[in-house]
Order: sequence, then structure tokens, then C-alpha cells
Amino acid sequence: MVNNEKLEKSSEIEQLQEEITKFDEEIKNKLDQYQKSKQDCMCFPFLGVTITRRLVDEIFQELRTKYKDCNGRLNVVVDSGGGDIDAAYNLSMLFRKYGCNELNFLVPRWAKSAATLLVCSGNKIFMSPVAELGPLDPQITEMNPLERRLEQFSPLHVRATLDIIREEFEKGHDKLAKELTQRLQFPITLGRFIKSSDIAEQYLVKLLETRMISGDKKTETAKSIAEKLTKGYADHSFCINIEEAKNIGLNVTDLEEVELDIIWEIHRLNRKREDLKEKLRREKVKEMIKELPPELLDKLPEPISDMLKTEI
Repeated sequence: MVNNEKLEKSSEIEQLQEEITKFDEEIKNKLDQYQKSKQDCMCFPFLGVTITRRLVDEIFQELRTKYKDCNGRLNVVVDSGGGDIDAAYNLSMLFRKYGCNELNFLVPRWAKSAATLLVCSGNKIFMSPVAELGPLDPQITEMNPLERRLEQFSPLHVRATLDIIREEFEKGHDKLAKELTQRLQFPITLGRFIKSSDIAEQYLVKLLETRMISGDKKTETAKSIAEKLTKGYADHSFCINIEEAKNIGLNVTDLEEVELDIIWEIHRLNRKREDLKEKLRREKVKEMIKELPPELLDKLPEPISDMLKTEI
């Protein structure tokens, strides 16, 4: 009975892998279709990825093996929620090397956070009607030493907290202001958090003024856009659609109907592929953990334990 269950589970995992492979092929066919319409401009898929330092190695390897003959013209289809800002800047410079004559980014749906920095490194950004860029205020995860729990926040939250404390002192609410001050972390740590947004701003200025923005006032314009993207929005999830992107000065344009059909289909196929990959990961994890003794299974976090008990 146990062996039969293992065989069934193995068969299910193999089936998921086969389905993922089929989606890989369909996405490649759509990319080839788009590439043919652009003649000598190659197309790179940057799909469903979190930007990390390790990803830089993987992208470099793929570019140097498959994109040597792109004639200095490169289009990149982007679907990413962001990631590491330093890695995004490194990738930006890498894509520029291969798209030295022309580098465009196509965004069917998401290019948020650090992925926004990436798409700002090209000549132009092409967006669908539902495409979103996002603010570049860094997201910081730190342990709260007083409450012993992880907190996620941005430098904008730190500045807002300092403004509140300052206002309470000015209003004569010394007791409340002092209590708030005591809950703050070490000042040097706070300073490091605040300075992290300056890094994103510097990267943006460097990229914008050397490719997307031109003219006598390109540095001034680049600084204005960078300040808006790093400090000008109330929340990290703010939806910067094509109209908003144009308003702040980015060189963006609508995907034309024929191109939109292909790029949107790539997005749809990729989302289905990502769903299958997530299901495959869950199945593999369940298979590994099922081998644990029951007493260890009970010590797992409740969401994992409940999921496994339900399956078993």
C-alpha cells in the first residue's frame, strides 16, 4: 500500500514536470514569434524571478552563451516583484552591455521595486494597460529587540516616526515623545536604514542620465525622477501605471496591439507555469517531510503540519 502511494506520488511529480516543460516550450515559441517580428532585435525572458546576487550569475551565463549575436539590440520581457537593489543595478549594467545600441524593456504586468530600477536602465519601457512599476523605497526586515519579532518597514517609515516624535515634543507632549524615543533602535542603525534609500536614488540617477534621459537638463530631470521614485509615494505597493510613469518623466509607451497580444500571452503562460512550479515544490517538500517520525512532524509550524496531516 505504501509503495503504491509512493508510485502514485512519483507519477504526479513527473506529470507536473512534463506540464512545466510544455509551458517552457510554448513560452519559447511566443518569444521566437515576437523576435521574428523585430528582425535583428533579440528578446530575453526575465520572467517570474526574484532579483538576487545569484541570479546575476545565471543571467550572465545565459547571455554569454545564447545572446552573443544580438547586434547590440536587446528587448527584455520583465515579470518580477523586485529583490536586491545592488543585484538589480548589476543586472542593469549587464543588459546594457548586450543592448549597447538599443535596450528596451517590455512589461506585461509587474516590474515592481528593484525591477523598476532595472527597467529604468534602458532606452524605453513598453507597458500594457495593466502593467505596474513601483516605488524604490527599500524594504527592510529587522528583529524588534523589545518585542522579539520581525518587522518589515522602509526608510520612509523611519522618517515618519521621527517626524511624529518631533511634533509631540513641539506640542509639549514630552512623556509620549520620550516613550516613543525609547522604543527606537540604536541611532547608528536608524541612520543606516535611512541612507539605504539614498543608494537606490544614486543608482537611478546614474542609469537614467546615461540612457533614458537626454538633453541639457538630463541630470536635473534624472534626479527629479529618482527622488519621486524613492521618496515620493506613501506606500511601497503604490501602482505606477503607464500614465503615472509618463507623468514623472519616464520614457514609456503603450505596447502596440500586435505586440501586446504576444507579450500578454507570454505573461499568461508564465503565470500558469509558475503555479505549476509552486505546486511541484509543495509536492516535493511533502514527500521529504513525510519521512519524518510523527513526533517531529508535530513540532513543525502549524501551517506545514496541518497540510501534511491532511494529505496523509
